[in-house]
Amino acid sequence: MAATNDLLLEIARCQNLNSKDSPCRTIAQTQSEEDRQVPEPWSGDLENAPILFLSSNPSISMSEKYPRSSWSDDKIIDFFSHRFGGGLEGWTKDGKYTLLEEGSVYRSKGVRYWASARRRAIELFEKDDVHPGIDYAFSEIVHCKSHKEMGVKEAMPKCTGRYLKKIVACSGARIIVCFGRFAADAVHQTFGIPDDVKVSESVQVGSRLRIFTFMPHPNARMVRSFVGCLSVSEFDWLKSWLRESKLELSE
Repeated sequence: MAATNDLLLEIARCQNLNSKDSPCRTIAQTQSEEDRQVPEPWSGDLENAPILFLSSNPSISMSEKYPRSSWSDDKIIDFFSHRFGGGLEGWTKDGKYTLLEEGSVYRSKGVRYWASARRRAIELFEKDDVHPGIDYAFSEIVHCKSHKEMGVKEAMPKCTGRYLKKIVACSGARIIVCFGRFAADAVHQTFGIPDDVKVSESVQVGSRLRIFTFMPHPNARMVRSFVGCLSVSEFDWLKSWLRESKLELSE
């Protein structure tokens, strides 16, 4: 846990943002330095969640009660580790509504990305009773927030090179679901997975074997379900892999 928290803070307090020569400068400049929301390392119980969803970078909402650099280390750790429940505050409600800066008021509209990921988790677990942050966690290949993936292309090599392997190694996930082309490109390059596969062979990362699967981004205007995107054998293998990982955790 200590090493995971150290990594969380290393990402949240990343030192690359203000360098004039940093490839992260484009994405950093999408926010004001005085009121900048910190990079998002991950959300949920990274060490224990059996599924990890990876996407390009987190979208931004300045109205959300979200960590700034002025927050204490302990509060930043609490937010990201307990974003979906059990934290110092109710950072979200019902796994989809974010807490607003103005007080104990939640955004009336749910986060579409979280809702889409939940549907994919329901498919894999084959049950409706799934819990964000516990059954699955979220992370990105670029951790700074921006609108419409602005600055992701420029920052991706640097951010991925520094953090992606470390995040997956710390993760308890046996299945890594990669949403969209940026996440797919980063994973293909980092872990040497062929570009033409939808479900990888098992890959040793850290102390665990993982399977990577590649899916359309939740915002894509196309079929986005496992049933619609994978063959029967590919989908059955994913579900079998997930069942085996749960049995290992219970032993």
